[in-house]
Amino acid sequence: MALNQRKAGAMLSYIQLGLSTVVGILYTPIMLRILGQSEYGLFGTANSLTSCLSLLSFGVTGAYMKFVMEYRVTGDKEGEKRLNGTFILLFSLFSLLVVIVGAVLLFFSDSIYDKSLTAYELVQIKWIMLLTIINTVFTFLFIPVMMFIQSHEKYLFLRVIALITTIFNPIINLIVISFIPRAVSISVIGLVIALLTYLVYLIYAYKKLEMRFSFRHLKLSVFKSIFIFSSFLMLNQITDLITNNTDRLVLGITSGTVAVAIYTVGANLSTYLYSSSTYISSVFAPSINKIVANAKVNNISPDYELNQLFIKVGRVQFLILTLIIVGFSTLGQQFIALWAGENYEYAFWIALLLMLAPYVPLMQNIGLEIQKAKNLHKARSIVYFLISLLNAGLTIPAAIYFSQPCFDPGLGGVAAAAATFLSMVLGQVVFMNIYYQKKVGVNVLVFWKNILKMLPGVLIPFSLGVIFNIFVKSYNWYIFLSEVIAVAVVYCISVYFLSMNQYEKNLFTSPFRKVISKLMKNKKGV
Repeated sequence: MALNQRKAGAMLSYIQLGLSTVVGILYTPIMLRILGQSEYGLFGTANSLTSCLSLLSFGVTGAYMKFVMEYRVTGDKEGEKRLNGTFILLFSLFSLLVVIVGAVLLFFSDSIYDKSLTAYELVQIKWIMLLTIINTVFTFLFIPVMMFIQSHEKYLFLRVIALITTIFNPIINLIVISFIPRAVSISVIGLVIALLTYLVYLIYAYKKLEMRFSFRHLKLSVFKSIFIFSSFLMLNQITDLITNNTDRLVLGITSGTVAVAIYTVGANLSTYLYSSSTYISSVFAPSINKIVANAKVNNISPDYELNQLFIKVGRVQFLILTLIIVGFSTLGQQFIALWAGENYEYAFWIALLLMLAPYVPLMQNIGLEIQKAKNLHKARSIVYFLISLLNAGLTIPAAIYFSQPCFDPGLGGVAAAAATFLSMVLGQVVFMNIYYQKKVGVNVLVFWKNILKMLPGVLIPFSLGVIFNIFVKSYNWYIFLSEVIAVAVVYCISVYFLSMNQYEKNLFTSPFRKVISKLMKNKKGV
């Protein structure tokens, strides 16, 4: 059952990814034209400031999976109930902190942005921040419920809900901003949809999965273990916050909403690359924790099984991520011009840098789940934090320099993205691969041998994309889509024959075989 849930969850994850990509491509340019650069940049500016509220979960979210699996392996039902109660209590306290810190940010928002925003924008940004604070409070309160559902590997349910929100969120947004073209409208809709989604999660967890809480005999040792385990996960959160939000925050302070809007367009495009990889790792997180927990109980090493999983999943992620990289690096400039308009030409370089920066880490992101399961994520957290400080140290002077009137607003965003690229390569590629090999027990040398063998299948579609970019380069949707389809089809054929092993070929062809088989059965039945 769990295996079928993982397969269905992975399949629906990519359906959602494809759908969200299509929806985003259709939705974003319409929203940009309705709201304009200033309102769109205002939304990104406000979120870059309030995003620090996520730190107030103190990294505890990632600890739930580890501890609940330990209780389930030993069959301790009461322990699991107490764990649920512990997490509900913790996140209730965290929500209170969100309110306090959020109020402080609201109070000082005028002082932070008084030089770069107009009086109207300062009022609007306060409303957006207030709605974001409320949304964060409810998110924290429902995190234990969402983690409980995921720990039961109910991926089918989770992905169906995600698909529904992916479809209806932008539709409702467009309807509302057509009548009220303000960035604050998007925040209101986001809050309402989030509340409805969390209510569905709670009903499902309580009625279907019989989630229960116990606040009796809560052990101080459990709280201590959770915070010890989570302390370095919180450092990860701080690192991600600095890496992902420093650029927009600094640009908002130094250059204003237009620069933030250009950067946000490029950054949002790069999120599709993140989504295509993190969906898979989240599906395998419970099974990795089970492997490590069972190995601990049976006093055996889990490394062989984990290495096989690391390589198998990494190869699949390489195939998916590389398709996006090949397509965007060769045809992305045409896409930006058609999609966002001439005022966003620098968004291509921002997006490309922010896609290339996590390219290798995303291939290997199942390794983070292995580190957490083995409780070996501390060194990674420290190094990533130091690298994020380097990123901020490079971004701030670059953004200040390019904020001068003689420079185009988009150049500051490109410089900030370049700083992110350099810092992430140093920390998340160079350091992490050494750490995997030396400490975690993951054989990255074998992993890279596998990846190098897959490269020949990428050269043909990449060359075709370069040819299109040089010789065709038409800013026409029909011709552009023809180029995209041609590159994608050639990529699939090329990697099928030159890159994939038999397991990957079966993954690729099995959906088609099932459809053909059903059609043949129906034909015989007729």
